[in-house]
Amino acid sequence: MGGRSGNLRRFAQIGRVLVRHGFGFVFDARRERREERGLQEVLAPSFGARLRRALDDLGPTFVKFGQLLSTRSDILPESVLAELRKLQDTVAPMPPGAAQAIVERELGAPVERLFESFDPEPLGSASIGQVHRAVLRDGRVVAVKVQRPEARPRVESDLELMRELAAFIDRRFGERIFVDVPGLVAEFEGVIRRELDYTAEAENARRFRANFAGSRVRIPAVHTDLSTSRVLTLEYVEGTRFYAIRPLLLRPSERRRVAELGAEAIFRMAFEHGFFHGDPHPGNLILTPEGDLALLDFGMVGFLSRGDIDALGRLFVAVIDRDAPAVLVGLEELGVQYAPEVRADLVQDVGEFLHKYSGLSVGEVTLGQALSELISLARRYRLRVPPVFPLLTKALVTAEGIARSIDPTLNVYEVARPYARRLLLGRYRPRAVGEAVEERALEYARYAEDYPEQVRQLLSELADGELEVRLRHRGLDNLAGEVDVLANRLVFAVVTGALIVGSSVLGAFELGGPAVPYIGVPLVSFVGFSLAIALASVVLVIIFRSGRL
Repeated sequence: MGGRSGNLRRFAQIGRVLVRHGFGFVFDARRERREERGLQEVLAPSFGARLRRALDDLGPTFVKFGQLLSTRSDILPESVLAELRKLQDTVAPMPPGAAQAIVERELGAPVERLFESFDPEPLGSASIGQVHRAVLRDGRVVAVKVQRPEARPRVESDLELMRELAAFIDRRFGERIFVDVPGLVAEFEGVIRRELDYTAEAENARRFRANFAGSRVRIPAVHTDLSTSRVLTLEYVEGTRFYAIRPLLLRPSERRRVAELGAEAIFRMAFEHGFFHGDPHPGNLILTPEGDLALLDFGMVGFLSRGDIDALGRLFVAVIDRDAPAVLVGLEELGVQYAPEVRADLVQDVGEFLHKYSGLSVGEVTLGQALSELISLARRYRLRVPPVFPLLTKALVTAEGIARSIDPTLNVYEVARPYARRLLLGRYRPRAVGEAVEERALEYARYAEDYPEQVRQLLSELADGELEVRLRHRGLDNLAGEVDVLANRLVFAVVTGALIVGSSVLGAFELGGPAVPYIGVPLVSFVGFSLAIALASVVLVIIFRSGRL
């Protein structure tokens, strides 16, 4: 019971925060007024800043949700994304000694036995955990990531409320808004649950380390014997964070090398490994004293299947050929969805986009500019994009921004060219062509095998009278709401009429009893008339405020 009342209090707190930052329209009972006010608030220039402040006030879980939203350039405009990127997942450190106690409980031994030394002051502190520097018995330096004890219960509680709030918003606005709020919450739930499980992050680190073995990209080693689902011990990497690099202090050739190294790492992850770092911001990249690039923080990652990578290759061919219909086919292969009625206009706009950028040299436009315009096109036509591609877009644009901050003369297209060439050549290799033909043949064989059974089932259901047809009416929820309003008004009117008639009968027969002074009307009759007038006044006010008689 206490948990339920706690959730109700938290939900009330969420409501107060939303109202305070201008999102009270969500709770408005009148649909027309709710949608009108909602449109005004969403289109207001201050929408992004107010959304950021609201998420900040709601606490760490909502801040991390905002950080996930900051990757969804396919559904939110750049002005809102820029505000959400300002959200900082930094909180006060745990009390002294708390991290050591968690390490001892998780690893089953005193800190003094596990480490030669353990720095009680954290290197960094976030909502889920904090990182401490420590030295092993053999002298190796490690970074120990310790999860806060309150992180899991707080996240679970907030997730439950976020699901309820998302369902509430979906009922209120439904398909009148482009954003699938319950879907976003479900996506966030998967992301944050993986972040809560340090064994998943450890596995990501091991996979990145294997992928980059023998290269100049360095991934810290995982100390499995000192790691659990709540404690993660990694090799400590010395070096300079990318945000602290002073490019002018480097030789021009070194600036170019470092910038290319950062960009190449992202392209290689995406287009060769199909497994990429989802948050390659300057704080997660380190330039080591040896001149290598080190990656940190492997909680947010993206996966591309071999089919996705092949589809990207076909899309690249279509872009080179400036074939707008083929570009749409390539996007469909990547899982992009759109309404059939907008296809003709979409083909035309994609064609204009391709011709615009084909007339420019690769040095005259950045990858970020081209992707931003393509994303705005996606928003205009309400294309539904799989979540991994906005994450990939963010990673690519971030990599370009980091590389150009170190060497502004770097042409990212030249860095990407070898990977694109390999994608193209791979598509036309005899072995690849044979595999594609074999895959298509098997697919058609499966169709041929399944169709007779599907037709038999259809005819059987038709003969037995069991064939069901599901009808989905998009405006039915609104109609139900209008019927509820009309029914309520009708009830008010019937009750009012009954009170008037009953009071009149009682007054006409004068069966005795107390009377109202100076008026001479029986008290019962007077009370009935008064209630009838009050109810009638309420109904009239509601009708006139709605503007529909």
